[in-house]
Amino acid sequence: MCVNAQNTDEFCLKLYKVNALIQKNHYAPKAINNSFSEYLFDNFLKQLDRNQTIFLQHEIDSLSAYRHLLDDAIFKTQCGFMADFMHYYQRGLKRNLAILQELKEESFESEPSDTLYFVREETPTYFKNAEQIKKIFRKRLTYEVLELVARSSKNKDSLYGQLPVLAEKLRLQQLDNYMCSYENFLNPSPNLDGYMTHLFINEFCSYFDPHTNFFNSDDKTGFVNSISSSNLGFGLIMELSENNEVHINDILTGSPAFRDPLIEKGDRLIRVKFGEEDMEVNCVHMNAVNTYFFSDNYKLLDLTFRKKSGINYQTRLHKEVLKNYENTCYSFLIEGQKKLGYVYIPSFYSNIEGNATNVYDDLLYELNHLKSLGAKGFILDVQFNAGGDMLQAMNMISLFVNQAPVAFFNHRRLGPELLYNFNKKPVYKEPIVLLINGYSASASELFAYALQDQNRAVLLGQKTYGKGTIQTFFPMDEDTEDSELLKITIEKMFRMNGKSHQRLGVQPDITTPALLENLYLREEDYTTALETEEIETGYINKNKLPKSYTKAIAVAKARIPQRNHFKEIAHFNEEFIQQKTGKDTIPLTFEVLFNQIVIENNLFKRFDEVSENTFPLSLKLLDKDKKNIQFNSLLQTMLETKKQRALSNPDIFEAVQVLYDML
Repeated sequence: MCVNAQNTDEFCLKLYKVNALIQKNHYAPKAINNSFSEYLFDNFLKQLDRNQTIFLQHEIDSLSAYRHLLDDAIFKTQCGFMADFMHYYQRGLKRNLAILQELKEESFESEPSDTLYFVREETPTYFKNAEQIKKIFRKRLTYEVLELVARSSKNKDSLYGQLPVLAEKLRLQQLDNYMCSYENFLNPSPNLDGYMTHLFINEFCSYFDPHTNFFNSDDKTGFVNSISSSNLGFGLIMELSENNEVHINDILTGSPAFRDPLIEKGDRLIRVKFGEEDMEVNCVHMNAVNTYFFSDNYKLLDLTFRKKSGINYQTRLHKEVLKNYENTCYSFLIEGQKKLGYVYIPSFYSNIEGNATNVYDDLLYELNHLKSLGAKGFILDVQFNAGGDMLQAMNMISLFVNQAPVAFFNHRRLGPELLYNFNKKPVYKEPIVLLINGYSASASELFAYALQDQNRAVLLGQKTYGKGTIQTFFPMDEDTEDSELLKITIEKMFRMNGKSHQRLGVQPDITTPALLENLYLREEDYTTALETEEIETGYINKNKLPKSYTKAIAVAKARIPQRNHFKEIAHFNEEFIQQKTGKDTIPLTFEVLFNQIVIENNLFKRFDEVSENTFPLSLKLLDKDKKNIQFNSLLQTMLETKKQRALSNPDIFEAVQVLYDML
């Protein structure tokens, strides 16, 4: 396959428009020069070939002629280079399919005298010929097969006796999975041309910062759904099995799929038809399936499923607006020394695009119910909340803060803009503990530091993600209703003292350890993340933390190191890092792999034990939820899961003690 002239011209024009929009609107635009060209070349190849097993070294040498020319190509709108990338990429995929077919003809060697290296090099190295790729495939295949056998039973002697038969069966299954993956790489949605140009444009955008992105219509739908309390759907939750089959994992109560008497959990998806589009679901990439199920472009589908009995059936489903319970506030009443309210805020969702509710209204609803039941203080939880609509965050801040300045948003051309809360009196005056962690980002961080700076809440948990930038959408074509979009970073957030939390995160007043927190990926880990900086504000914060809050913080800081569950978390983190550090090689023998898996199983058994600890809290469903779950079994299951999750969170247990001290 090659890129035809028309596609090349469209791609080049699109790149030119992308650059023009970014240069005009980005908070800190960068020059398109040789440094840019090197970054784009290296990272585009990295995205195409993460394991350096698709391209050969002589192909990379040939493509390297473009390493310092991509900037010129974009300015001159001469994008013929993509044809060469596509040619070598497609050739590499086909080569690997042929290699996998050759490996199918081999037999499994149960005890090869070989070693697999897990060395991560900063500079990618590529193989010289197909035989070297075949050798590394054979090693990885041996490793995965031996690992699968070793994980299938705890009886090593029994497994060793069955090793040849088990390994050969698994070897063929793994090879089929490999081949399926490469077929998907060769035939992505919508096509290879579209996939590669879309990937290239997004790598172009990432040069400016990690949050500047290119969105086609399906990307836009997925993004909106991720921050929405409702979205269009059939009510089917699909999953990909180990055999690359797509099955129904769950069905949302009351949804179009729920009302179809034929559809059941466990049914396998065989075919998807939309108008003239007809896709057989056999070794397809899950993204292709998700496009049909989640894109608003596909509102009516003819679906063919297969029952476990082997019987096929066809049904037609229309998408409807469905409540997204996973992205909606929920709460529990905590009964103890005093009644407290706990509210989880999953994101700062809004009622854009016709969605049912927004987080501000939902939070009001939950808090009012909790107050009516006698709650004297609140635990607000934005752990794992990646952000969302900044206006929703500002509205929520106004519920708890007196009339006061909150933050600055700094624009490249317009300069700093003061965000001010004009509400003279807060709606809620009860004490608040706000839970944060390394996944709390963006709008969550604004919400957190605004309450912290106004001494309105005590922050408990771990340092936040560190995303202090703001993005907005720009249409690629203003005259087209369903235009492709650019999400561009246009502003940076600053606290009232003039400091940005960009890269740094928001520090809690009370720090607790979290399982595997050393593995959290944060803003500072991205090479193109914008730097932190300060601006002059002249603001002097005259608010003082109430003495009861100060005392509660001090008591908690002394108490936390003595808590057994926090000691267990800290100890497990150290043990995990020790187990995972320094293991760059492993002999490809069943004995070594089995023993390693025993160690890992014991480690993760301890992880489960630590993470599933439950704490002596009395969490009660609100009456409104009790009424709703009578008619919605899925909601009942979800709320029960959320309750168990809350009971297993040591930060919530600690927050209860802190609130009692604050009261």
